[in-house]
Formats: sequence, structure tokens, C-alpha cells
Amino acid sequence: LEVIVGQERAVRALQFGLDIKQRGFNIYVAGLPGSGRTTAVRDFLEEVAKGKPVPPDWCYVNNFSDPFVPKAIRLPPGRGKEFQKDVKNLVDEVRRVLPKAFESEDYVKKKEAAIRAIEEERNDLLARLNEEAQKEGFVLRSTPIGLLIVPVVKGQPLSDEAFMSLPHQTRDEIEKKRERLSGELRSALRQLRGLERKANEQMKNIDREVAIYAIGHLVDGLIEKYEDFPGVKAFLEEVRNDILESLTQFIREPEAPPVPFLGPWAKELPFRKYEVNVIADNSGLQGAPVVTELNPTHHHLFGRIEKEAQFGVLTTDFTMIRGGSLHKANGGYLVLPAEEVLRNLFSYDSLKRALMNERIIIEEAGERLGFITTKGLRPEPVPLDVKVVLIGNPLLYYQLYLLDMEFKELFKVKADFDTTMDRTDENMRKYAAF
Repeated sequence: LEVIVGQERAVRALQFGLDIKQRGFNIYVAGLPGSGRTTAVRDFLEEVAKGKPVPPDWCYVNNFSDPFVPKAIRLPPGRGKEFQKDVKNLVDEVRRVLPKAFESEDYVKKKEAAIRAIEEERNDLLARLNEEAQKEGFVLRSTPIGLLIVPVVKGQPLSDEAFMSLPHQTRDEIEKKRERLSGELRSALRQLRGLERKANEQMKNIDREVAIYAIGHLVDGLIEKYEDFPGVKAFLEEVRNDILESLTQFIREPEAPPVPFLGPWAKELPFRKYEVNVIADNSGLQGAPVVTELNPTHHHLFGRIEKEAQFGVLTTDFTMIRGGSLHKANGGYLVLPAEEVLRNLFSYDSLKRALMNERIIIEEAGERLGFITTKGLRPEPVPLDVKVVLIGNPLLYYQLYLLDMEFKELFKVKADFDTTMDRTDENMRKYAAF
């Protein structure tokens, strides 16, 4: 048997609702339990779905400018897992290549040449300042608190006691000269600090040049592969920039965790921000998805953000976002028992909001009540394109229709499953086949 027996009117209503793409033409299947409504609807939808296109994959990636708002990326079916694997291979290769690049002789020579040039500038500046001080009868002395200007009499630096024993006029003359030299010293110290900044900047530039030379072709090759996907391209460019800003974690071996039993898990934490979290993988589908959710809790429908304990503190990130039934059914059909949707807290209201706004928002159910005030993730919403089929008894349909104004706007199609049918030869043959 390939058709639904004796439910011609219900089948026409189902076909009508499925053929209309506009928002609000979701379907309420009304019928008594035992009339075959759930099995019939699922079989009917699976047959229809075979001729529909396979929907795209969806991934969440790190938002480097705001890690609390992970970015959603859309890819053709099957490319999500491929993208996830490509990024993992990229990071593994970068971790292998970079340490070798910074151990090369060329890098060491460049660094030594830059340090030598800055050191020469520093020595020249101090030599000029010392020469100026000696002309005025002073010497520069380096101390833990910085450079001091010490007066010299008859070739010998004066101690504080010897200086205080000098005649008053002589001390005044020395103080005037020292004050003038102090101004030059402050100017020289500013130049020295400028040289230190210049040295640090040169070291960073050398590190960036070496890193870009070592890994540039790896990232550019991946960007070229995903040239047609702006979201992926932007993410890969952010990954490259972040690697160049965080070279230390790639060059040095990560330190052992303070808690020994954590083992290698803790060493991988700094690199988790480069991962790709695939929440909707449609690589194994032939046609559109048909998902039946018999336990439509808020988490099962909309997904959740998991947490894990690290050093006694609950933490989370974009890699712990899990998709729900709406993500699996996106681009296809979602079958729900109406009574169970209404019975579960927040499920019905959140479902209506998702259908009206045509997007899936993953949030903690407690946030809706204001119970959770801690800072958490706010993942970027995923566009929603789904036909929802609610299955329930006829009385419940009329109650929702009368009491909920939004219900009649979102579920404009009603498919009635009868409990009787005409006793014709054709119907008897179909019933026997069933």
C-alpha cells in the first residue's frame, strides 16, 4: 500500500498546505488516536520529501571580536563536516610548522641584527648624554631606580655628604647645571623608551613576517577553496589574524596544567577557539528531512548550550552549542504531538515565535523567566524554513483556534482524519492491502 486509506479529504489538505511556501501555512492534523494519523502523515511526508532539495548544513564558529556571540555559517549539504575537518587540519599543520620556522637560522640572524641595531642606537644616545654631562662636570651613574647625575670634583664623584660640605655658592652653581642636565636626561629617557617600543615593534614585525611566510600558503589555500562562501572566508581571515597575534601559544609547548589528572585535555583549551561546531549535518540525506519529535521539550526543539566544569567553575563556549529538532528539520518537515508541545514549558510559545520570526534562537529556558542573570552565550540565530505538522485531537484544535489568536495565523491548514469511510470495492481493497 502506497496511499492513505479512505482519507482523501485529509490528503488534499496536507498536499495543499505543503505546496504553499508562504509563512503561516503550517498544518494541524486532527484525528482520534488509533486512526493511523501519525503513521500516515509520516509516510506521506517522507514520500513528498524525496522530491525536495537537500537543505544546507549549519555550523557555529568563534566570533573573535565578541566570543559571547558565536557566528552561524551556512554551507551546502555535506560541506559542514568537510569544513570542520579542513580547519582542524589547518590548525594541526600550523602547530607543526611554526615552531620549526622560529628555530631556523634565518630567523635568529634577523632577530640578532635588529637587537644589535637598537643596542647601537641606545649606546650612542647614552654616550652623547654622558659626554655632555662630563663637559659640565658630571657623570651618569646607573642605579636600580634609573640614571642619576652625579657631580665630579677633581676627577672624583661626590657623595651626598661631600656635596653638602661644599660652600653654598658652589652648591647653587652645581644645582643649576644639574637642573639643566636633568631636562636633557628626561628627554634622553623618553628617547630610550621610544627605542624599547621600536625594538618590541621590530621583534613583532619579524615574528609576523616569519609566521606569514611559514603558514600564509596554508591559510590562502583554504580561503581559495571556500572563495564562494563569504562567511567562511571572513572566519579564515580572522583565524589567520588571531594566530599572528597569538604566536607564543604555537611556538612554545603549552605548560602542564596545575591539576595533573587533567592531562592533555587542558593543553588543547587555547586552540579550541579555532574549531568548527557542526550543528546540522545533512550529508546523509536524500531529499528534505522529515523529523518526528515525540518529546518536544524546549531543549529538544531548540537545542541547548552545554557547560563543563573547569577547575571548579562552570564554563561554556561555542563548541558546546547543540542543535535541536528544528535544526535537523530545517528545510524540511517537523512532526509534533500537539498535546506534548502544550504540556512542556515554553515549547509552544517558543515554537510560535520561531515560526513568526522565521529564525531559530538557542537560549536557556531559565532566561525567559529571568532566573539566569550570569553572562552566557547568545548564538547568532539560524534562518528557519520548515513546515510544522501538529497532530492532535479535534477538540484541542477548536480550543486553540478560539483561545489563541496566533494559532490561526500560524496553522492555517487543518487536515481532518475521519473515523469512517464509504464501503466501496476500492476502499475494501485498500483496507485489505493495509
